[in-house]
Amino acid sequence: MARNKKSGATGAKAKVKRPNPARKKASAKNMMEAQSRDASYQRALKSADPVKRQVGELVFQRTYIDKCLLAKEALLLRTRWIGNRYMSPVQATQAFTEAYIAAYRAAWARHFDHSEAPRKQPCTPSLALNDRSVITSLWRARQKADELGMPYDLFCEIIMERWIVGRKAKRPPLPNQLISGKLFGAWMRGHPTWAETGERLFLPAWDRRFFMEPSGEDPVHAAAMRALSADVLHARDRPARLARYLGAGGPLTEARAKAMFEEDMVRDALAMVAEPAEVNEAPEGYAPACIGNRSDVRDMPCHNCPFAVQCSSVKRKVTRALNAAGVSGDPRADRRREQNRNSQRKHREEHRRELAA
Repeated sequence: MARNKKSGATGAKAKVKRPNPARKKASAKNMMEAQSRDASYQRALKSADPVKRQVGELVFQRTYIDKCLLAKEALLLRTRWIGNRYMSPVQATQAFTEAYIAAYRAAWARHFDHSEAPRKQPCTPSLALNDRSVITSLWRARQKADELGMPYDLFCEIIMERWIVGRKAKRPPLPNQLISGKLFGAWMRGHPTWAETGERLFLPAWDRRFFMEPSGEDPVHAAAMRALSADVLHARDRPARLARYLGAGGPLTEARAKAMFEEDMVRDALAMVAEPAEVNEAPEGYAPACIGNRSDVRDMPCHNCPFAVQCSSVKRKVTRALNAAGVSGDPRADRRREQNRNSQRKHREEHRRELAA
């Protein structure tokens, strides 16, 4: 009889519905910290001064992102999807966050309830308003997408679909689940396909520098032009695909097109163009998006980077700004010190209560 009661209790316990971590109510202290963090984050992103904006972003990431993750940024910039290579690590993670939320809602609409989808919010749209652990999870997932060279919307879309259809999950994955599990590698095998990348080349939302002629050497723009050339040569109707890039809003001038393709193809493409693309010269020279994240790890591209001096100078500015704010720039060490202080405070309070009793 006792065994049955125990079995019944276990069964009842098993049926208790676990709370969704995405809906977990934050403490007043955490909410205040998040509001303060987001205020400084928004100031950095919206600063009209490019130097202040750059330093503000780097201060944010060195305050909340572990050094081991920041050390990977220079290497990942080489494999990141072309359309995202002008973005700083902070801007890229913000873009990933927005793509993740959009993919989450789209998956909810497809597989669960279309009317509920717009209200679903697996994380806060502003990266800095999220809990530190969520920020780290989003940062790690974005880096994995960069490693695979995948557009963020495609990366999130594939994970959502495989997670729900393959695992029969009752909800799309949360940020800490995006790159977890043994099946992740299998899900991404074969992606991105040519069709998936071709339809995402030179979208209107891309950085305006992709639609300008660089004033000097620009490896990001050069990589984009190589992708454009490959896309045209891969198409069944090459002149029609080339016309898409030569027309209004496109990135190609007639002169550049003639330098890249056969003259007959360019002539046929221009015949399909009603209004030619307007391509101006870029107002500023190239600087890598990972600048300020110089790493001393062996075999990293930082050792041979032509921007090493400039990068080190920016990094020193950020260090001075962190020191002025009383922050070490090592989030893990800062958290450990905070936990130690809280532990010591609780111990003193307990000791005082014991003495008072």
